[in-house]
Amino acid sequence: MQVRRTGGAPRALRRKPGQVLAVLAAQCGKPVPVDRLLDLVWGDDPPPRARKSLQVHISALRAEGVPVRHQDGGYLLAAEPEQVDALRFRALTARAADVADLAERREVYARALDLWRGAPLAGAESEPLRAWLCAPLEAHRLAALEAAIDLDLALGRNAEAVDALTPLVAEHPFSENLRHQLMTALLACGRRTEALGVFQDVRRTLADELGVRPGTRLRALYRDALGV
Repeated sequence: MQVRRTGGAPRALRRKPGQVLAVLAAQCGKPVPVDRLLDLVWGDDPPPRARKSLQVHISALRAEGVPVRHQDGGYLLAAEPEQVDALRFRALTARAADVADLAERREVYARALDLWRGAPLAGAESEPLRAWLCAPLEAHRLAALEAAIDLDLALGRNAEAVDALTPLVAEHPFSENLRHQLMTALLACGRRTEALGVFQDVRRTLADELGVRPGTRLRALYRDALGV
């Protein structure tokens, strides 16, 4: 987590204060009860001094200029949603759906994805925090990436799509949609042999790891690539 004062450079926060701020930022402008903060930041079995530690972390955030207020038995971040990157990301991806022009819609997705600097709260030990905040954000990012790549394919930006998809497929080897996109982009680039290799790889991966075969959509694209 980083904070940036107006006109200033970003400042990295220590791990626990950063996680406290992440929870407050996700609920920007709404009070988060103390017990909820404890559960999310420390997990299901917070240490005996967790409440005291929370007060220390709140003080550290305030010392950094973060506008945290005590209200209704909890704490809130007194900021606007556009000041929180994660909320800006969600707003931009929602806005993209209303943009009719494909190139303009792709630009909105680019602005949203440019807000990402890496995995959210990397290293967070709390399973409730990962499930409540990190996992949904990662899923939303992947959906935005897939939507952006669909637009690249529609706009004929096939080589760019291949470059974007290659690491994504390695990161998400079971995603048939990513494989379908990669095969489509490779075929559009005239790289038929590589496209067929993508299918063979996912077929082995699904069979070996999950005991299933590719879905009908992916198999249909494979048959089209074979010309049968």
